[in-house]
Amino acid sequence: MVGGSGYGAIAQDCIERRRPMDSPSSPWIRKPPWVTSHGGLKRHLSLFDLVCVGVGATVGSGIFVLCGLIAHDYAGPATVISWAIAGVAACFSGLCYAELAGKYPTAGSSYAYSYVSMGELPAVIAGACLTLEYIFSASAVARSWGDKIVEYIRVNSLTWENQELWNSVLKVLDPGLGFNPMAFLVSAASVTLLLKGVKESKKVTNIFTVIKMCLVLFMAFGSLYLLNPSNLSPLVPPQFGASGIFRGATSSFFGYIGFDEICCMSGEAKNPSKNLPRAVIASLLIVTSELLLAMVSVLLG
Repeated sequence: MVGGSGYGAIAQDCIERRRPMDSPSSPWIRKPPWVTSHGGLKRHLSLFDLVCVGVGATVGSGIFVLCGLIAHDYAGPATVISWAIAGVAACFSGLCYAELAGKYPTAGSSYAYSYVSMGELPAVIAGACLTLEYIFSASAVARSWGDKIVEYIRVNSLTWENQELWNSVLKVLDPGLGFNPMAFLVSAASVTLLLKGVKESKKVTNIFTVIKMCLVLFMAFGSLYLLNPSNLSPLVPPQFGASGIFRGATSSFFGYIGFDEICCMSGEAKNPSKNLPRAVIASLLIVTSELLLAMVSVLLG
């Protein structure tokens, strides 16, 4: 039974009356009075845009960082199996998101779904966990970008002119003690882009997602061309065993985190009750297939 909170009563009413959740009269689509009086907010995100959001948020650290770490520490060539196991778990989680997103197409993701099903306190906890997830994920990505920029300048500045100038720049960009000003600049640039509006930020997201997918596919097919079957033996190294495969699967699941961001974009999505579930499932299928292809090619190439 749906919870007895205000949102729960609204959801139950919608279910009993079979009223579409994304219809103009739906109480799930709430806009401030000043917005509705001026014709309402326009929705800009199509199915393709939502898939780009999901794929772009998911493909990243999993393929670029975790692949080698899991192969070295846990599973060896069996890393492919670890990623496949984690992919099955992610697909089950994604199907839950897809069902809830189709039934309650409202912004909020886990917060909204917890509010409807369990009430206010679980929703607050879910919202806090979701917020922390995005804070730490964004911090890790920004720090990674900042470190790469600093390392690029440090390595290449040796061949550049004005060595004293670049040394001074490096002292500013890498002051030590764990501080990384470039990470702050990356975060500030991202926030500035978001403040420009969804219509502008979605173009940048789509462009970066397409470029990222092309790079991963190029790497995968290039590695397949140089594939060395002898790297498959032994598939499961004796020092790792089955336990190493499952430990690798546990770590691999981090590489699939990100598709849930689609559900946070419900307020900006066109036809959310249909496009959100489709986008979640499509993102997981694309990400899982590409990650497995990349794992096979990179580890065995």
